[in-house]
Amino acid sequence: MKNIFKILNSMKSTFMLALLFISTIVIAQNNTDIDANNTANTNALQSIAGNTLGGQQFTGTSTFFNPKFDREGSVYLFDGWDNYGRIFPKNGEGSFAIQNVNFNIQRSIFQTKKRDSVKSYNFASIEKITVGNKSFKSYYFEPLEREKVFEVVYEAEDFTILKDYTIDILEANPNPMIARNRDKIIQRHQYYIETETSLKEFKMRKKNILKALGEEKAKIASEYAKKYRKSFGNEKELKMILNYVQNN
Repeated sequence: MKNIFKILNSMKSTFMLALLFISTIVIAQNNTDIDANNTANTNALQSIAGNTLGGQQFTGTSTFFNPKFDREGSVYLFDGWDNYGRIFPKNGEGSFAIQNVNFNIQRSIFQTKKRDSVKSYNFASIEKITVGNKSFKSYYFEPLEREKVFEVVYEAEDFTILKDYTIDILEANPNPMIARNRDKIIQRHQYYIETETSLKEFKMRKKNILKALGEEKAKIASEYAKKYRKSFGNEKELKMILNYVQNN
């Protein structure tokens, strides 16, 4: 009888150890999944640039886990991914087309997406990327101490006017007076002017633009704007004014 109890106790101990081992595996597996998800979300869009166009890649590929944030709005500049662009490498060897491209404002990086695979473009080997009638270049931005992608509004020999995109996130607020049930992503922009010596914020006003153009070109710009009733405060019309000045 004593031997039977010993056997039963031994079997019970073995069963408990096995159960504990299985539980440990399950917990460890769950933690691993969480860590993998967090790591993927943090590092998924990091890019690896090539150096040349021929046979080299300008992108890095990774699996993208899209977290289910309860937010209104988007960190992407363009609506949807059905956009076509063109990459111009720094080595000047032509250009090539890209599909399903969008600009991630939060990360200041261009991406293409196919299913859950995301490619991120690194400007280390890229001179510019164009999407539609918009052109983008990378500049060293001192406040961040790193490169940042800007839209090029106007580019001349003496200066370049740039457009910087940023986002703000308004957190949800249960206050019924505010009535904001979800976080809201707001896209904003400001302008900068880049010269040989500096890159600084630029107020897009007529007097500032004329000053940057210089006396002779400012006169041409003013006459053109007056004749064709173009506004310096309208970005589309401003481009028309500046392009006219550049070609005359």
